Amino acid sequence: MGMTKARVPLPRRRSGGMLLVLAALALALTACALEPPITVSQRESAVGQGIVIGVTNTSGDYLHEVVVDITSPAGETRQLTMVTLNPHESVNIGWLKLDGWPIPEGSEVSVSAKGFMMASGPWQMKS
Repeated sequence: MGMTKARVPLPRRRSGGMLLVLAALALALTACALEPPITVSQRESAVGQGIVIGVTNTSGDYLHEVVVDITSPAGETRQLTMVTLNPHESVNIGWLKLDGWPIPEGSEVSVSAKGFMMASGPWQMKS
């Protein structure tokens, strides 16, 4: 009797590429916090022009490319970008910094910064 030859496929060797991508993603996620360390407060404008929003960096680190997005109840939007927010620094944002646009009550505010995955907020501005 003769021998029968059969071809048995060997399992393909998987490349480490996918593992490398997953490891890089995990490292990136741990290196970037989800939200910037920001608090937002509000007060009435001293001159009666809407509200003034206070944005505070609550960390001991510099925050770069900080963007404050404001959306009024009517859907109007304004954006203010700061190059750097120093450690524990607070910035007031009102109609003067927004080219004469008074921030109306009921507006929503969110804050993002470079190196963070998501924006903080939104905060609802109420009286």
